[in-house]
Amino acid sequence: MTAKIAIIGAGISGLAAGRRLTKAGLNPVIFEKEPSVGGRMSSESVDGFIIDKAAYTFPEFHKNLTACLGESGMADYLVETPGTSSTFVGDKEYRIKIGSPTDFLKYKLLSLKNKKDMVKLFLYALSLGKALDLAEPSERTFELEKESAAEYLLNKYGEEILEYVAYPIFCEIFLGTPETNSKAAFLATLKNLTRFKIFSIRDGMGMLPERLMKDLDVRLNTPVLKIGPETDKGPYQVHVGGDNPGKDVFDAIIFAIPSPIVPGILDELSPDLKGHFQEVSYAPSIVTALAVDRLFAETAMINNLARKDFKTVGTLVFDHHKGPNRVPQGKGLITAILNEHASRALFEASEDTIITEALKDVDSLFPRVSDKLLFARVYRWEHGAVQLPPGSLLKQHSARKALHDRFDNLYFAGDGLHKASLEVSFNTGTGAANQIIDADSPFSK
Repeated sequence: MTAKIAIIGAGISGLAAGRRLTKAGLNPVIFEKEPSVGGRMSSESVDGFIIDKAAYTFPEFHKNLTACLGESGMADYLVETPGTSSTFVGDKEYRIKIGSPTDFLKYKLLSLKNKKDMVKLFLYALSLGKALDLAEPSERTFELEKESAAEYLLNKYGEEILEYVAYPIFCEIFLGTPETNSKAAFLATLKNLTRFKIFSIRDGMGMLPERLMKDLDVRLNTPVLKIGPETDKGPYQVHVGGDNPGKDVFDAIIFAIPSPIVPGILDELSPDLKGHFQEVSYAPSIVTALAVDRLFAETAMINNLARKDFKTVGTLVFDHHKGPNRVPQGKGLITAILNEHASRALFEASEDTIITEALKDVDSLFPRVSDKLLFARVYRWEHGAVQLPPGSLLKQHSARKALHDRFDNLYFAGDGLHKASLEVSFNTGTGAANQIIDADSPFSK
């Protein structure tokens, strides 16, 4: 008899898991509470504007995601972006090439001392080697994560590196801050800043999830309400609502959802295991897409806003840099990603309030954007990106071991706990599927 496998969540990790299982001859069912697939890797078209709702590019070293695009017949849809980046301090723009550590030596925002400090930081990060492999942490990694990035930088290097290097990195990549993430997270990111190309997908990042969905049994508008294990080794009763209410029994479950959601649907979790899941920290994120009746042709693609000068927006993306099909002729699309503080403060606010607050920062840099506004869209992500506060990797490592000892045939995909990125999500989905079809697994027999 073929094993019955349920996947909870149709983001890129859940779809990657479904794709791998299907290739192995299994027929998983994917339950998704939303009316569309992709999660943070989703997009939509509005009046000729292609809007990425969260993830907006990916680098060339996302090898497995890139390979999946090719295997799905979408290699020609890859668009190389200019990969330009600026930081705004007050009304002054400082431009730097993304992914080029040597360009920090030419960076006019940094003093000579700052530049020397950056060289020291790069060399230190390189010297740590595998200790900065956050996916496979060691005792040395756990030592490095005892201190926050902010504490480390203020003690060793000063405020300029914190504000003009670390904050933009954490704001853009982690959607968080140096105060709420560890020294290990900062150094691991810094170590990987080598020169690379940055890509988008021609008609929106959601093209890939939508393509993968066509070959899978995905049930949209179908939230999982409860999963009840019949024994510690399964099978598991899965109760669902929405468009396809009912219940069914599955031999194995892949959770492709943020960890804090799991205790709300998985029965039989002990208080300590519930605590482990709920301790995984996420930053919320609000993305505001602003369609305007003007093209800002001379801008950098990605723009980081210094938090001392800008209250609401952390990152601005000018979407016309992502390809010729992104905006109608002569128009512009500005994606304003709110900083962590603003995302938390405004998460329950009305769309009008969020748009008004975002436009205050945008107008201060690009006057009269409000007057050129055609429409705006707001996208809220309660679990925008996993955070790595000091000590979190050690806690997560212990939590996964405790869960493995308690349940069989439960698997976890998603952010990999150590970082939120498309490649990590894709890889953890594939990895969870590989555990099921492993030679030692009863489902491969």
